[in-house]
Amino acid sequence: MTPAVLRLVFWAALVAVLVLSLAPVPAGHMMFSWQDKLEHVLAFFALGVLARLGWPGRTAMLVIGLLAYGGLIEVAQSFTTYRMGDAADWLADALGIGLAMLFGAWRWRRA
Repeated sequence: MTPAVLRLVFWAALVAVLVLSLAPVPAGHMMFSWQDKLEHVLAFFALGVLARLGWPGRTAMLVIGLLAYGGLIEVAQSFTTYRMGDAADWLADALGIGLAMLFGAWRWRRA
């Protein structure tokens, strides 16, 4: 895929993460206690990989932007009656972003 297509996929994924983050959690969705943290790591890993592929060479900007996005999601969740903002979720976002950047560095080093 070209960087332009990857950028479109990134923006669509960004919207999807926001919608899923602000939607009520269906009853019975949680299968284990730290599932929410794993979902944060995976979502932000995917966003980080897509961002890195769409904007190669802009790692610092991507990290700062995604960290701010994760923080804004937590703030937005705190304004709902069915979700809560959680600093641990933001740390899980940061872990996902960091893993994506490490994956990107490893991937491009091998290419």
